[in-house]
Amino acid sequence: MTFSIIGRCERTGCYGAAITTSDLAVGSRCVRLSHGRGAMLSQHRTDSRLGDLGISLLAKGTAADAVVSEVCASTADIEWRQIGALDADGRAAAYHGRRMYSIYSHTVGRNCLALGNILANPQVPQKMADAFTRDPSLPLAERLMKALEAGRDSGGEILGPLRSAALRVTGEHGIDTYDLRIDVSHTDAVADLRALYEAYQGREDTIRRVALEPETMPIMRNLFEASIERIAELGLEDRFPTARHKDSWTVKD
Repeated sequence: MTFSIIGRCERTGCYGAAITTSDLAVGSRCVRLSHGRGAMLSQHRTDSRLGDLGISLLAKGTAADAVVSEVCASTADIEWRQIGALDADGRAAAYHGRRMYSIYSHTVGRNCLALGNILANPQVPQKMADAFTRDPSLPLAERLMKALEAGRDSGGEILGPLRSAALRVTGEHGIDTYDLRIDVSHTDAVADLRALYEAYQGREDTIRRVALEPETMPIMRNLFEASIERIAELGLEDRFPTARHKDSWTVKD
């Protein structure tokens, strides 16, 4: 009931993932990423600890096939699981547990791995990988979104609707470029994720600057003035003396 893709950008060293399912809040459970080092998927009766183990190995430089082997050996319940790894060199490996009863498959493309279970047809991951690799000049996030949409449009999960989806892309300094999630959708989680992604465009640099260079980021005038007004209304000027030190902040309209 889940189809997903992990991918690598050769230009930037970023790793990313896009995933969707008919269950809730998929983004928190199945995806693990390490900037410049790798990406891990753990799905189907998910044990998120397998993803944690996998990404810790990838972060140390372990090859994808060795990561999958070690993760498989770590649990007696591996035959219920579906896992995939993409390593620092763009190599991929996957494992499908033998207790999986549905249509499942995976496709390895250049710098990507598409993976799915409880699928409408076995070609879904291939369509996803094709969409991801079609135009390497696009930003990694856009390539991942196109792959997720291709998976949906080629049949996706055998039963719907798709109720949650997520898009994540790593960045330098341990700050993700994207970490967008639709935890519950009442229509189409992939369409909702696309809308959120489009709305978020241009926010990436702002969020990074807020984290790394907070003094360079001006305060919105409407928030600043509304705060001063409310402080005065409540008689809290001694506790919050912002109005007395207005010049300490840079304000913009």
